[in-house]
Amino acid sequence: MTMNDQDMLFEWDFWKSHALDLGVAEDLAELGKSIMRDAYLERWPEESLGECGWWDDGFGMLAQAQKNPQETRKHWAALLRRYGRRRAATPLAARSRALQARPRAAEEQRIA
Repeated sequence: MTMNDQDMLFEWDFWKSHALDLGVAEDLAELGKSIMRDAYLERWPEESLGECGWWDDGFGMLAQAQKNPQETRKHWAALLRRYGRRRAATPLAARSRALQARPRAAEEQRIA
């Protein structure tokens, strides 16, 4: 079995391709792709996922982009500013270990 470029595409890649086929501008299609991808990979809050295409396979986003591209561009850019590049959640066990290590590290510095 051989893999081709099509095998490596994700939902957001298909969404962008469909948007371009429907006449959405390249920059807006790329922005929409970024919204979908980042919302998933960066684990944006659940209340934002509907706006990022995850509850309707992106059909609402396509309709927005076609109907009012300028407002859609502003809205999606605002979503990226608000939620984009969020730190990944630290598992509770790792966070607990880090908190326990702080007092020991401070004590070691005082001794040295």
